[in-house]
Amino acid sequence: MDPVESGTAVEINCRPERRDPPDDLLLLAAEQGCLFAVDTDAHAPGQLHWQTSGYARAARAGLGADRLVTTWPLERLLRWTSATASPMRDG
Repeated sequence: MDPVESGTAVEINCRPERRDPPDDLLLLAAEQGCLFAVDTDAHAPGQLHWQTSGYARAARAGLGADRLVTTWPLERLLRWTSATASPMRDG
């Protein structure tokens, strides 16, 4: 299934040694119209500041808040998660 049609969000991992997806794939997914979720991948409170690097990568890829599910108000996020729930997860 097409990730744009399914409403799947691509994770932007902020862990410095990971930086997934690579920039070329991030730009490709952005061009295709995908949604994104910025994730610190933090394992300790001192790593939460990594989030800023993820949002900086999103901005360089031309992504606005409307494409970043991690910036959405709770009501919008809940509507999206309800609409994109997979029958496989309900299982």
